[in-house]
Amino acid sequence: MTRPDRTATARRTAPPRGGRTAIGVAVTIALVLATVVALVGGTGGDDAGTSVAYDRQTQVLDFTATTFDGEAVASKQLRGKPVVLNFYASWCTVCDRELPDFERVARQLDGQVAVLGANPQSNDTDRAQAAMIKRNGVTYPTFPDPADELLRQFNTTGGLPTTVFIDADGVVRKVHNGLLTEKLLLADIASVLGVRA
Repeated sequence: MTRPDRTATARRTAPPRGGRTAIGVAVTIALVLATVVALVGGTGGDDAGTSVAYDRQTQVLDFTATTFDGEAVASKQLRGKPVVLNFYASWCTVCDRELPDFERVARQLDGQVAVLGANPQSNDTDRAQAAMIKRNGVTYPTFPDPADELLRQFNTTGGLPTTVFIDADGVVRKVHNGLLTEKLLLADIASVLGVRA
């Protein structure tokens, strides 16, 4: 009785050397990427559900998004009410200074104007922006702008903050780059959107 040649069997079932190396490299890359995403805290990604349509001739802005709390926001559902859309980021010290003013204005206007925050995430993370929102006591809806697609309609430099004033028909009436204090914000809302606190 002859004994089976185990070396020959092993040779037949083992994957080629190059295949084993490619699989190992792919697994290593996947693990590194997963670790980086976990450490950074994620960036909102495409599954955040943000879509944008901006007609430069009519100045009508349409967008849909999902807030960080999981609520849907659609500009078409806000028709009939003016909107103040503020772009902010955790690394922006000026944004940090103005967020409490935006919160105070949102409370003063008590639903007469929809105040929204958008977080461009090409250079930000969910975790960092969440800490900023909590620190500043922001209660109005905030949502991610995963690829800065919404911001790019109004600001190609990426400098923040940027605030967009949209009338009740969805028409963009003013874009302001830079700090807005409570007083300046209320003045713009009165003059541009016709709403007084």
